[in-house]
Amino acid sequence: MSAPTNTAAPSTGPGLLAPRPIVGLLTDFGLVDDAVGICKGMVLSIAPHANIVDVTHDVTPFDIYEAGLYIRDSFRYFPADAVFACVTFPHTGVQDNAIGLRTPQGHTYFAPNNGLLTRIVKEAGVAEVRRITADKVRRPVIDPTFYGRDIVISAAAHIANGVPFSEIGEEIEASEITLLEVAEPVVEGDWIIGEVAILDKNYGNVWTSITREFLDARGIAFDAELEIEIGDTRIITPLRRTFGETGEGEPLAYIASRDQLGLALNQGDFAARYGVERGHAVRVKAH
Repeated sequence: MSAPTNTAAPSTGPGLLAPRPIVGLLTDFGLVDDAVGICKGMVLSIAPHANIVDVTHDVTPFDIYEAGLYIRDSFRYFPADAVFACVTFPHTGVQDNAIGLRTPQGHTYFAPNNGLLTRIVKEAGVAEVRRITADKVRRPVIDPTFYGRDIVISAAAHIANGVPFSEIGEEIEASEITLLEVAEPVVEGDWIIGEVAILDKNYGNVWTSITREFLDARGIAFDAELEIEIGDTRIITPLRRTFGETGEGEPLAYIASRDQLGLALNQGDFAARYGVERGHAVRVKAH
């Protein structure tokens, strides 16, 4: 599968020191206890020179789909030798099915084989995929309640410390990777129909599955008036470039940083005001 060119800066170059291997962590552990700290300590005990990057630890617990959206753009911004450990593992201790995936660009991902890497497979592509079965990359004693640490994150740390990817376990076919169903927008008459893909939790903005490309193909440009139906709510609002182009507390549509149609209140919480949740249908047309 083809993928967009990575525009991130290279991790090496003239005059630069030898790079520290990047280990990106994405989990649903939260930050209220020591789980994340323990995992980082384990990574450093295996790969002392690792540069650990917190992608996020605020994935909604057990929400595989959300985790997949948060890791989606990593290959576009991180250097191509970055390693990622992604943990949303509802069946820890029951399904020992974690995998390592390498993209054509060179990024490496470790995750349970539960659909979390769907977006990476579809948008970055797959060069090689293996099961994480080798004892050398798993912790000697595996806690059945903590496969995320003892298998997934441990494997990422060993790769960062120089273990060849070919040694993590048996190679499998890309067709064996579990993929989630990804809803694509459709057109019915004048309406574009999508869904709420994710909520921007800090601000209450709504990101839909309707992409900039989908709008462009239908001639919807900035400043167009849009009629939007979401749940039981119907609003008419312009497509703006940014929030400050409308009054404080007023609704607007915009193109979010992930190139998806977003809905927001300028300095307000759109999701709370209109009772929006992920998965709600969104209908949009030019007004």
